[in-house]
Amino acid sequence: MHWPVAAGYFILAYLVGAVPTAYFIARLVKGIDLRQYGSGNVGGTNLVRQVGKPWLAPLIAVDVLVKGAGPALAGRYILGLDLASPWLLGASLAAIAGHNWPVYLGFQGGRGIAVALGALLVLSPVLLGAFVAVFGAGWLLTRSSAVWVLAGLAVLPGLALAVGLPNSLAWYLAGVLALVALKRLLGNGGPFPQDLSRAKVLFNRLFRDRDMDRGEDWIDRRPPTETY
Repeated sequence: MHWPVAAGYFILAYLVGAVPTAYFIARLVKGIDLRQYGSGNVGGTNLVRQVGKPWLAPLIAVDVLVKGAGPALAGRYILGLDLASPWLLGASLAAIAGHNWPVYLGFQGGRGIAVALGALLVLSPVLLGAFVAVFGAGWLLTRSSAVWVLAGLAVLPGLALAVGLPNSLAWYLAGVLALVALKRLLGNGGPFPQDLSRAKVLFNRLFRDRDMDRGEDWIDRRPPTETY
């Protein structure tokens, strides 16, 4: 692929991935800026908590099928790329990065999980099923999702190699894990809690997907000017 075409493909994938679906739904339905409520995460979990479960369906449809699967399908059927092509895989990573750090919202986005799963739907349904199995089993045992998202993503690179899939796909999956972990560690740019050490906050962010020890303190946050 020529560099101008590749650059345009990557940029378009990023811009599509950066469309803040949850933000728009929260604005249209409830008139709120999702970044100011709960976790501040512009994604599905925070949308459900702040706006309601029925709005998860349209969010998933857009984030999985358009933002996640769309760039991979475009590379495959418009540009004629192989599913193991570094160009196609790179564009899929660009879409996840767009979701996590959207230019439209000052780079305050979600965690990229739905977009990553949409890409996997095209790249390898078998690996998608493996992720769902690990995550689902972990959630049923603990009723906690944050650490099992990481666990599900962490097993995929090795599994891809074990079943004979291309090395480029394993590297792509390692990149997905890195983007998700990096977004958790960086958060959305807010200040560190004053009552916890930096190390404890980073631990909470990575393995609990929140800054605070108590989940209720995190998901129930409101803007300072708003009362409960």
